[in-house]
Amino acid sequence: MSVLFATPGNWDDGRLVTLDPSNNQYVCTTIQNGANGIFLYNAANADHDTTVTIVTTNATAPVKVIVPGTTGNQGLAAIVLVNGNVTNTVTISLTSNQPSDSKISAFIGSLAFPINTSGINNKSLPVNGVTQNFTAFTRFYAVPASTWYQMNLQSNITQFYAAQFGPGSSAVSIYCVNPGPLAEANIYQADPGNPVSYKFILPAPNQPQQQISASLFGNGSQFVWINADSIQNSQQATISLQQL
Repeated sequence: MSVLFATPGNWDDGRLVTLDPSNNQYVCTTIQNGANGIFLYNAANADHDTTVTIVTTNATAPVKVIVPGTTGNQGLAAIVLVNGNVTNTVTISLTSNQPSDSKISAFIGSLAFPINTSGINNKSLPVNGVTQNFTAFTRFYAVPASTWYQMNLQSNITQFYAAQFGPGSSAVSIYCVNPGPLAEANIYQADPGNPVSYKFILPAPNQPQQQISASLFGNGSQFVWINADSIQNSQQATISLQQL
């Protein structure tokens, strides 16, 4: 395995970047403590899988992440969980054995990231029960007060994903609405020896599979929700947050 020769791009703000043969490596040296997620979308014009190599520390072997093939940036994201309590550095790379037209859209999401939200739909989630539509690369945030809330996700498309960061820097929940087979297949750990603990939440048995309702207790700390689905599927998904 070899990496194409290039100067690594500075990714310390976690912004939306494009990984391709001419910009084949990005490094972030400011990963925050707690849980972080790298969201990888296959943006190639041809429908083929692309493998992205993830490196955290020299003590940990690189992890290969298969980003599902698609056309027109319409596929599911691969989510790579990074434990910021173990490392503050992560590097993503395309190796030279990938197809020449490979193209990946990537950003880092967490309670703090991305710091630079250019290209990201960074929106406050109102606490009024009114449904909000997702779009591509959407990050909702809210700081609920100390009481109970209900969060609702809905999508009629198979396997809509949304990652919730919080409460607390190490808490992660990944919701999958209308799941299909192998629903967790696109979730990876950047360091399998020091994994991020997360909850994988499916619709409740004997309930509509197109929606998930979850009770959340606010404590004045931030929550963040990031979708990990395709452009066209995200537009048909909604989220709402309501005080109980």
